[in-house]
Amino acid sequence: MKPIGLYLHIPFCRQKCLYCDFCSFPGRTEDYHRYLKALKQELKQRWAPQWQVATIYIGGGTPTVLPPSALADLLHAIRTIAPVQPEAEVTVEANPGTVDGNGLAQLRAAGVNRLSLGAQSGNDRFLKVLGRCHTVADVEKTVALARQVGFANISLDLIFGLPGETPDDWRQTLRWATALQPDHLSCYGLQVEGGTPLYAMVQEGRVRLPTEDEVSAMFLTNTQLLPAAGYDQYEISNFARRPKGDEATGGNYQCRHNLIYWRYQDYLGLGVAAASTLAGHRWANHCNLEEYISALDAGTAPPALTETLTPQQEMAEMLMLGFRLTAGPDPVDFERRWGANLDAVLGERVSPLLAGGFLRKTAGTYQLTPRGMLVSNQVLTQLLLPLL
Repeated sequence: MKPIGLYLHIPFCRQKCLYCDFCSFPGRTEDYHRYLKALKQELKQRWAPQWQVATIYIGGGTPTVLPPSALADLLHAIRTIAPVQPEAEVTVEANPGTVDGNGLAQLRAAGVNRLSLGAQSGNDRFLKVLGRCHTVADVEKTVALARQVGFANISLDLIFGLPGETPDDWRQTLRWATALQPDHLSCYGLQVEGGTPLYAMVQEGRVRLPTEDEVSAMFLTNTQLLPAAGYDQYEISNFARRPKGDEATGGNYQCRHNLIYWRYQDYLGLGVAAASTLAGHRWANHCNLEEYISALDAGTAPPALTETLTPQQEMAEMLMLGFRLTAGPDPVDFERRWGANLDAVLGERVSPLLAGGFLRKTAGTYQLTPRGMLVSNQVLTQLLLPLL
């Protein structure tokens, strides 16, 4: 059987954050039941008998605005419809303040073995700037409760480059986060998207974003402070705790579900706005809640944008994602899949990037240096544009 990743999008949340342009809907409690029914129907409709679930990731929105029993029922339905590997990684995203000890215990009992908390900042002032509905104390309480009920794999999401934030502020957030001893940290630079309230605030001069140099300093702080605190960088924005020798995890706190994306392996996405990539065929469901539910109620496929990639486009996609990993693209897997040598495909385009200190060559592949990560979009455009 072919292992694949399974993503399920829960688009509901308590309130829309000021920076959020994700497909999410505040409130809408009256739609919870209908949506979950449609989600199960889509899984039945799209599932193929040759697949096996290697990872499950329930994201949002805020999945934990749903009752814990509803998430437990969803996981039970998945296992009824699709074969799930016994050792599968099962992640649920949660916002601090939307779960209590009882709810966390229910999730753990339902087979969730990885909790991803949207902490975002260790400073209440910046949480207010973002429009978050939790406090720093809520994060600390939720981490403690999750440990108490048996979660051995907890991830914190953090955002740097916030309005008014300085490199020292960000350093304090990282020190606060590592003191909580999570097993994984995701550190993303703020993206101010058009159409969001935060975009309007920036345009009107009501808030000031850090300078490009300040944001670069924050990123470089990630690559220095976190390894010193015991977290190894394995992807541009992601750090996994360095395990102790006697830990039962086998020593790996990297997010196995996200590694499926970055290694250009197959995954199935369910729900509004969810994307899938399977055997060179890619599609993304539309972000219209009523159309999604109505289509599945009627027994038809939800509206989606579809695309079939050429082998050359797939090669470029695999490289673009692989370069996000600190290990770089896997040259053996690349040649096995495409019958092409990595050096031959990249050609002389790597030479100026090596000379400029943006890339390094190790073990038959190429890796972005910290300098290259700072300008990864420009580096990858130079490397991969001829393939597109």
